[in-house]
Amino acid sequence: MKLVYSLLLYLMIALVVSGQQKATHYIGISGGISAPTGMYSRTDAGTFGNWNNSSGYAKTGFNLGLEGAYHFLPNVGIAGSINFSDHGRLSGTDVQKLADSYTDAFAVDYSTVSTQGRYQTLNLFAGPCFSLPVKNFTFEARILGGLTQNLSSPEIYVTLEDNPDGFTQKSSSHNAFGWQTGLGIHYAFTEKISVMIRGDYFHTNGIKIDNENRNNSAGRLVTNQPMSWINTSVGLAYSFGK
Repeated sequence: MKLVYSLLLYLMIALVVSGQQKATHYIGISGGISAPTGMYSRTDAGTFGNWNNSSGYAKTGFNLGLEGAYHFLPNVGIAGSINFSDHGRLSGTDVQKLADSYTDAFAVDYSTVSTQGRYQTLNLFAGPCFSLPVKNFTFEARILGGLTQNLSSPEIYVTLEDNPDGFTQKSSSHNAFGWQTGLGIHYAFTEKISVMIRGDYFHTNGIKIDNENRNNSAGRLVTNQPMSWINTSVGLAYSFGK
């Protein structure tokens, strides 16, 4: 993150020094790889008395986005994005780790865990962007924030030796505040069409997770899931205005 902030600072200084060539407004589409980081990517349930309630078990997936920017100053503007991310489902190994953790936590001979559903999230963001055109290239930095709408998360159903009715960690469709920052490069093939390459870091302090038929807090109990990831994407942009 220090590297990202340093690059953002250098770009803004360059804009102040050189800001003669005006950046164009644009709208574009993009897609690429989305790799979870931090607690969201962790795959351990913890140990007895120290259960890890923030491990997300998220997997590297993909992102699709619609984005654009309007420059009200030569090199400064407002950017917006609508981005969909998918981070997969729990694996068989993940399920076994969870089952072992509940067996240990509840001191039973066995427990069974089953799961369905995927991590899918939609972000609707806006914020300032800083653009530096250099001939056919435009270097862009932006800091965006707004609504993170979780569309789904893995639902986890647990049955214990002495509780055949079981309990459930429900799939979440809650929302939260999220933010992202990143850098991009646009290369103009024509006056209107350019290819763009981006790298963005996203974070939210967490989405709410509901639990059903959970009568005590023994073992791993997830009520809030922090989420963070890095998107790398490639896309096409259409420039308009002068």
